[in-house]
Amino acid sequence: MRSAMSLIELVFTIVIMGIAVMSLPLILTQVQRNDAFAMQQEAILAAKAKIGDILMYEWDERSFNSTAQRSYVLDTTNGGDAELRRVGITNMRLGHISAENRRKFFDVNTTASAIGADAGDLDDVDDFNGLPPTTLVVTAGEDAGTLDYIFDLNLTTSINYAEDNATYSSNGTLNDFTFNPNNAPATPTNIKVISVTVSGGDQNITLRAFTYNIGESMLLPSRPYQ
Repeated sequence: MRSAMSLIELVFTIVIMGIAVMSLPLILTQVQRNDAFAMQQEAILAAKAKIGDILMYEWDERSFNSTAQRSYVLDTTNGGDAELRRVGITNMRLGHISAENRRKFFDVNTTASAIGADAGDLDDVDDFNGLPPTTLVVTAGEDAGTLDYIFDLNLTTSINYAEDNATYSSNGTLNDFTFNPNNAPATPTNIKVISVTVSGGDQNITLRAFTYNIGESMLLPSRPYQ
């Protein structure tokens, strides 16, 4: 007696193979979507890391006072928002707490600098404007590099001032506020826009962050434990 495949077994085999073949395009499409999502997330995380690094720097080259070891608010000449300028001859502006070691202007009028005015010595945020792109290279092997990326990424950074105009009524009520990060005024405002564009691996993503002219409060000096 010779063993053989029955007709019903053959039918079941054909049906199963047909289902498998029909599922292949869906599986491949989902794999492609997953790969695209992973590449997009990698590009976004690289841009966020770059922005986080830039935000660690001073708002402006003139912000930091080495004697006081703190950052001060700077006088700005653009924006039309007189409420954010110093009040009279004081070193305070509206909203500042009139107390020592709090956020305030320099005692002498000190204006913010133009973007890139200090020749890129990397001591403040806008020094990153116009620098050559940062390239993150794929690691080919265990000892071939220091970063592990799926594909090469190029990070290009630009820094600009953002338009921030406000108008008030005679009683001090805010009537209108115009914020336009796409408009880059030539003279300083109180807001800088950090833009990082990531290209590579079919990605072209731009992330933005904003940093503000607010200075910092002075920390209390340390003292030994009693």
